[in-house]
Amino acid sequence: MTTIFYLLAYLSFAAFLILCVSKIRGYCAASPLHVRWEIYPVPHEGKKAAYGGSFMENSDWWLKGRHVEHIYDILGIFKEVLLLEATFKHNHKLWFRTYPFHLGMYLLMGGTILLFLTVIAGLLGASPLWNPKEMGGFVTFMHNVLNAVVLLGAFCIFGGGISLILRRMHDKGLAVYTSREHYLNIGAFVLFALMTLAAWAFNADYIQVAAIFVHSLLTFSCEPLNNVLFELSMFLGFFVMIWIPLSNMQHLLLKYFMYHDIRWNDVPTPASEKNQQLIPELLKKQVTWAAPHIAGDGTPKTWLDVAVNPDNGLKK
Repeated sequence: MTTIFYLLAYLSFAAFLILCVSKIRGYCAASPLHVRWEIYPVPHEGKKAAYGGSFMENSDWWLKGRHVEHIYDILGIFKEVLLLEATFKHNHKLWFRTYPFHLGMYLLMGGTILLFLTVIAGLLGASPLWNPKEMGGFVTFMHNVLNAVVLLGAFCIFGGGISLILRRMHDKGLAVYTSREHYLNIGAFVLFALMTLAAWAFNADYIQVAAIFVHSLLTFSCEPLNNVLFELSMFLGFFVMIWIPLSNMQHLLLKYFMYHDIRWNDVPTPASEKNQQLIPELLKKQVTWAAPHIAGDGTPKTWLDVAVNPDNGLKK
């Protein structure tokens, strides 16, 4: 049984990586040239972003070189990912529910990375986190920090997840767009957080057990844990890890592209050879809608027809 448990750990991690790479590659391969939002401010405009300006306000901008402030893009994505800035600005009630949920995930992900790094440090000569009798110095400090991070992270996911489920159930606006998958996604995280809290509460030293588990993974020793609650929480963790790239939770992986490739991409066509090659092919694609205000009467047309003859199909 112990061997199967560790085998599942290796397989779930490998499956997560493969699915993540597959999703990102699939997006990059299949994603079309996006219609411009032209909604400002865009962070990489630097100082102009403060008042919603852009490089296009400069006279003869197409004849001049353009300076892009990439550092502001990085700061912008960090504020959105770590603080959910847009949600805070536009929907306070939702933010107070969804931010604890996201914060809990960040804490557990960050704690997992720190746990692996601390165990690796022990393998390289530092005091071993998996053996409290020999543990000392900075590793003892990391041990205490990790215990606190797990407790706070799991509590935030559990409380935030329950709050989000109740919000979707009772908010008429959200209920319209809520499917069973949404409840399954959030519910899986809530159950995982609950089992993690139980494993933390009913173990004298949760981090020691976790460190033994990570040490066994890295050394392929498959040491028995003899801890049912911890193993159950890890089984749920394996499922959640695989489920993320398969569900709408994959926005965790694709948010970078949603912002940089869609929302903030304002590269002028003359400055992009890739776009210049794509546009002629995309203009040949057919549109078959029947909407008079966008030159559609139901008969097949190409995007080029719509662009060149905007009144085509309109009733006089």
